[in-house]
Amino acid sequence: MKILICGGDERIVLLSGQLGAAGHEVCCLGLERAELPEGVRRISAPERCDAAIFPVPVEKAGGELNAPFARSRLSAIEVLDAARDTPIVIGGKLGAKFKETALSNGQRVFDIMQRPEFTAGNAAVTAEGALSRLMNASDKAVQDMRVLVIGWGRIGKLLLQKLRGLGTRPCLMSKNPEARALAGAMGYEALSPDCGNALMSSFDAVINTAPAPVLGELSALRDSCILLELASTPGGFDAQKARERGMEYIAAPGLPGKYAPVSAAELIFGAVNNIFKECGIYE
Repeated sequence: MKILICGGDERIVLLSGQLGAAGHEVCCLGLERAELPEGVRRISAPERCDAAIFPVPVEKAGGELNAPFARSRLSAIEVLDAARDTPIVIGGKLGAKFKETALSNGQRVFDIMQRPEFTAGNAAVTAEGALSRLMNASDKAVQDMRVLVIGWGRIGKLLLQKLRGLGTRPCLMSKNPEARALAGAMGYEALSPDCGNALMSSFDAVINTAPAPVLGELSALRDSCILLELASTPGGFDAQKARERGMEYIAAPGLPGKYAPVSAAELIFGAVNNIFKECGIYE
């Protein structure tokens, strides 16, 4: 089948090669500055294809296509409209307007961020990448650090597990009493956001996975405490206040594509193949 790639980072570049190796014809738009795998074709305007694959996430602020290798800015909606003859659209974190436009074009739309086979693996790579960033930022071994993880989602749970595997005793912070109770039953220390200054001052690092502030003020933390932000904007930390205090603040959204692009591309490839099977394209 013929597949159109629209924008994307190193993960999508690698994905184009994986799709080509699987026997598909692959053409790419918005990857002008990328070194494309052999056999993958560059195009300057969308062609009629069997499926279009957009980045993860599809858009940046203001509706701009997430295309760091493009020579110029592209509108995600305009690219989608130009590819309206392509019946299947796949991407990650699809905005409401993007999805609505595709549906109005008569296209079938799939968000891989809604696919458990992708999100579980992506969370695992994110958690591993977060630990790599923490190791590089600290002059302590992880086993000697006291680490607080904020958020009991997929990434938070995997972080706690991986931290414990490295010999430390990580702690969870969550607003959710049920999450704290379950974490406690699994052997983790679990704190509510109003736990008090004495406990907060004991942490060497705080890793946030929650999409909104949970911690509140940073005043109870040590100046030497490392803040690692994994959540998208607005995140869980006040970055300006952290910098004013001289704290090490690390913003690390989109870790899979930066830490392990090959693994991240393989996860997208697996999700795309499953979507093709569901569409009856091949068995």
